[in-house]
Amino acid sequence: MRTFADPSFFRLIYTLLGEAHSDMRRTKWSHRGVNWVRQRHTFNGSNSGFAIDQYLITKPNPNGWSLLVVKEMWWDGEDKPIRSTQWAKPLSGKRAKTLEWLRAEERRISGQPITSKAAE
Repeated sequence: MRTFADPSFFRLIYTLLGEAHSDMRRTKWSHRGVNWVRQRHTFNGSNSGFAIDQYLITKPNPNGWSLLVVKEMWWDGEDKPIRSTQWAKPLSGKRAKTLEWLRAEERRISGQPITSKAAE
């Protein structure tokens, strides 16, 4: 993972979500030293519908940061997917600290040794 746009970044985010968030009705939780807040907006019409999931991931101080991850999904009137997009944007803190924590989590999940204090 090199940037917040890499497919591996989103795989990591959804893996972390899967580890910590089995009840999709929850909107706030903590996992691996960060706080998560989920918000969803949906609309269903006769010809199309959409859902936007927003995740705000926040690491408390020291070296705190926050990251917004958004997934947007559209479908037609017969519930067939017609468009899906996702993006992420750091909102506060140092970008390098955010990436350091994410890379440490990526190493942990893949079974590699964690050599950084970012995961603490």
